[in-house]
Amino acid sequence: MSLWSWVNQPEELKNFQNPLFEANSLVIWPSVAPQSLQLWEGIFLRWNRPSRYLDEAEEEMKRIIDYNRFLQDKVNSMKKQITQTETEGKVDEVDEVDKVDEMDKVDEVDKVDKVDEVDKVDKVDEVDKVDEVDKVDEMDKVDEVDKVDEVDKVDKVDEVDKVDEVDKVDEVDKVDKVKKVDEVDEVDKVDEMDKVDEVDEVQENP
Repeated sequence: MSLWSWVNQPEELKNFQNPLFEANSLVIWPSVAPQSLQLWEGIFLRWNRPSRYLDEAEEEMKRIIDYNRFLQDKVNSMKKQITQTETEGKVDEVDEVDKVDEMDKVDEVDKVDKVDEVDKVDKVDEVDKVDEVDKVDEMDKVDEVDKVDEVDKVDKVDEVDKVDEVDKVDEVDKVDKVKKVDEVDEVDKVDEMDKVDEVDEVQENP
C-alpha cells in the first residue's frame, strides 16, 4: 500500500498541510540567484561535525548526568520525608482517634448527666405540681367550708328573722287582744252607764 493513499485521507491530510500556503494558478519559478541558495546542512553535512560541538555535547552529557544524580538524591530524600510524614500522620491519626473517643465518652457522660438533671427537674416539677394540686384541693375544701359556714350563718339569720317575725306577730296579736279587751270593757262600761241612766230616768218618772 502506498503511503500517499493514507496521507491523502481527508481526516489525515489536514495534519500535513501548510496553513500559510496560498494557492496560485501560475507556475512557481524558484530563485536561482546565488544569494538565494542555502545549503541544507542537516542533510548534506549531518556526518561532518566540528570538534567543538563534540566537546560541548560531552560537557552537556556530564551536566545532565550530575543533574540526574542530584535529582535522584532529592527523590530519595523526599521519599524518606514522605515515609516519616506518613508515620507521624498515622500517629497523629491514632492520637486524634483517641481524643475523639475521649471526647465521645465525655459527651456521653455529659448527656447522661443532662438526662439525670432533666429527670430530677421533671421529678421536682411533678412534686411541685402535686403540691400545687394539694394546695388547690385544700383551698377548695376551705372554700367549701367557708361556703357551708356562710350558708349556716344565713340559715341562722333567717331562723332568727323568722323568730323575730313570729315574736312581732305574737306581740301584735297580744296588742290586738288587749285592744279588743279594752274596747269590750269600754262597751260594757257604756252599757252599764246607759242602764244606770235608764234606771235613774225610770225612778224619776214613776
